[in-house]
Amino acid sequence: MRSFLISICGGFMICGVIALRCGGDDTTGTIGKGGSNATAATTSGGPSGSGGSTSVTSGSGGSTSVTSGSGGSTSGSGGSAGSNGGSGGNVVSDAGSDAAPVDPCVGALLCEKFDTYPTVTTITNNQRFGPWHAALQTGAVMNLDGVHKISGSSALHVHIDNAVTAGGRLFSDGAQPIFAGQPTHVYGRMMMYIDPNGTSIHWTFFGVNGNAEPSSPAVGRNAQYIMSSLPRNNVNTYSFVYGLAALGADPFHDCSSQSTTPMPSAWACIAFEMDSVARKLRMYKDGAVAPILSIDDHGNACVAPTAVTSPWYGPSITQLFVGAWSFHPMNAPLDVWIDDLVVDNKPVSCSAP
Repeated sequence: MRSFLISICGGFMICGVIALRCGGDDTTGTIGKGGSNATAATTSGGPSGSGGSTSVTSGSGGSTSVTSGSGGSTSGSGGSAGSNGGSGGNVVSDAGSDAAPVDPCVGALLCEKFDTYPTVTTITNNQRFGPWHAALQTGAVMNLDGVHKISGSSALHVHIDNAVTAGGRLFSDGAQPIFAGQPTHVYGRMMMYIDPNGTSIHWTFFGVNGNAEPSSPAVGRNAQYIMSSLPRNNVNTYSFVYGLAALGADPFHDCSSQSTTPMPSAWACIAFEMDSVARKLRMYKDGAVAPILSIDDHGNACVAPTAVTSPWYGPSITQLFVGAWSFHPMNAPLDVWIDDLVVDNKPVSCSAP
């Protein structure tokens, strides 16, 4: 079951519950499609937005490149803050009213409400705005619109057509406060609305990547923690996916862990904790105290020949992404809206509107 993410358009995607190898994907920006691990190179000419460029080459022969423009990037939505308790807080009750919640942004290292870009509507491949640079593949559309939103005027919207392998993502890296010191332990939350709720073998909606944290035996290899959807009985379920770049005789690690919690066609608040050193991942929904998915050391599935018990060596985080990207043909159209994204070095909770 192989699938992966994209660092710029790449990453890994786990191909489902069966052990089908679909290609690699390392997070410095790769799309794994086509039987061999995709590779990506990142050349930074300085902080984000100061002339660096990132390129991604898909394993199936296509390539996508993103070149950063000049000028620094700044957080597009001001600070944001989490409340205490990694998953605590009140349940988000908005399933159709799109009511505005309490401002989540006080004091957070990264907070994005997608409301401060009046000239941005349709987002194109390689476009830059605020702290973001975009990756978009044919078969998908990405924009900022108010069709479904939690706060302000807009949310990030990604549409993926039926029967295509495609997606749209926004990447943040470089001189953003959240990346200071290349953190190994982060928390976050996002509001997410899905409708229509198409499935594929694997699609992703958030992830972090960088070189494996320095205390691990995987130093020098790119590592990714990714929040994903894997299908169960033709229904999207919340899942984690892990990728570790190949080194010598050790192949690319493509591993996953799947929850039993379906992804609804409505607003949901998804909170998370990612700890690379402890190899601990948690995902929470709508403010519940109990996680819907937990990982300690390793998940419950890997693409052969990687052993299921292989540790998930996490990254020293230098990049994150948000959006929707499918690494296999969609079984039906998918529309995802994401709003009020918060990422911080302290617990962030879901709050009631």
